Amino acid sequence: MSETGYKWLPHLEGAVPKAGQGKRISTYTVALEGWRRGIRLRFYCVTDEDNKLKLRYSLKYKDKEHHFALSMGDKVTDQAFDICDDKDLTKKYLAKANVPVPKGEKFSPHVTDNEILEYANSLGYPLVLKPVSANGGKGVFANIQNEEYLKEAIPYVREELGYEEVIIETHIPGEKEFRVIVLNNRVLGAMHRIPANVVGDGKQTIRELIESKNAFRKQNPHLTSRMINIDKEVIYMVEEAGYTLESVLEEGKRLFLRVQSNLSNGGDSVDVTNDLSPELRDIAIKATKAIPGLAQSGVDILVNDEDGSGVVIEVNSRPGLGGHLFPMEGTPRDFAKEFIDFYFPETSDFERSTLYFDFNSIIAPLKSRSVSMVELPLVPQGKLFGKKYIVSGQVQGVGFRKWIKHEALKRGLHGFAKNEADGTVSIVVVSDNRKKVNKFKKHCMKGPELAEVMDITEQEWTKPVRLGFRVMADANLKVGDFSNLSMSEYKKIAKEYHKILNSTSWKVTEPIRNTKDTIKKLVKK
Repeated sequence: MSETGYKWLPHLEGAVPKAGQGKRISTYTVALEGWRRGIRLRFYCVTDEDNKLKLRYSLKYKDKEHHFALSMGDKVTDQAFDICDDKDLTKKYLAKANVPVPKGEKFSPHVTDNEILEYANSLGYPLVLKPVSANGGKGVFANIQNEEYLKEAIPYVREELGYEEVIIETHIPGEKEFRVIVLNNRVLGAMHRIPANVVGDGKQTIRELIESKNAFRKQNPHLTSRMINIDKEVIYMVEEAGYTLESVLEEGKRLFLRVQSNLSNGGDSVDVTNDLSPELRDIAIKATKAIPGLAQSGVDILVNDEDGSGVVIEVNSRPGLGGHLFPMEGTPRDFAKEFIDFYFPETSDFERSTLYFDFNSIIAPLKSRSVSMVELPLVPQGKLFGKKYIVSGQVQGVGFRKWIKHEALKRGLHGFAKNEADGTVSIVVVSDNRKKVNKFKKHCMKGPELAEVMDITEQEWTKPVRLGFRVMADANLKVGDFSNLSMSEYKKIAKEYHKILNSTSWKVTEPIRNTKDTIKKLVKK
């Protein structure tokens, strides 16, 4: 259990930089797993029909190379991808293979809204309206109870959202929606996706509960940008339950804030791998086999609460792995390892390095189109050894961390130096050479000319460390305190400061700022 209250896979704790979080977490974690085994890793971009950049990566070991998009490797054929991208076509393949699916029809752009309504009424309510091609639950309306509501939803999806092709199908009763990951005809695990919700404590208002829930989500690398946003749907759900946002929710009561369970809209991910019935496992495997060329999948199954039966509502060719790697509740599953084992089985027993790479610096030049490809240096082979040295004395504000960084890089050590609140400096060094790590204590004892080291304590370090050596940002640095900055850092801040002072917007807003200052002085008097 980590300090955040989540259960983390030890090799991923603190090893997912900002650029690798959220929507890129599948890309980053699969690429990282391969790279950590010593497999060559390259990132590159392709452009879509709208000239937008799409990040891709390749992994190569000896003479074998595979290309990936998110979690999807090149063992998934173009045909399989195209089928999964069309929900109606997917359903036809599933039905042909006797995989249970909801009843419904697809409607092309030339079909009128009234014709869709007529079909819906003949099918009977409750219903589901969804685009033929979309992801993340965008444009999906579930459990539509009457024609009046559907009449408003159809033009919204087709005209405002621009999804002219839609599907109308029966809504399956039951609150459970499972995402089952299948790889090479084997179920790896399952996740229960629960719609955005809060649980009362008898003290906080619903608004405060949402804020607390969002704070908890921000600590999760997969959900860090996927908050519960208070919008019309949330307000509607709260009011329908007989509350307002300022109501105090009873202790233990769960209040659902959305109908759809998408994680991007604030849903919870709960690992249910051990609870998956043989029947549901069989459905997921059959659904994957039903689509030719689909080597891996994420099968979405609606599960009936009463009898445990299920129907498949969607099959994904490149399923997100984040909810399984970093669940809100339950056991995290190391699917990134499973995927690399599948594509590079000869490396399955290789030593996994504890190093990780700075994804932010890789993404930047690709996004700016200044480079077309970035290849990472091969990870050091063999077991890594690490130590954490805590240095006390006159070691802050004297260039100690910068000096340590120079000495560490000179010796090929990875790690970081960080100022602590108690005046000490923490230094972590990692290498495949144990002697280098142990000898570095002597260099820590020396320090730069102005430093005066009084004592050093040490402990073993086994957590992930970023490739290279860095000086960590000083969390205790106050506004106006530049004592711990290097000259280059200071010059950069000064340059930006003068740029702001000389900007047109700063000059235009000067009268407003002066007025605010006058008001503050009057209030103080």
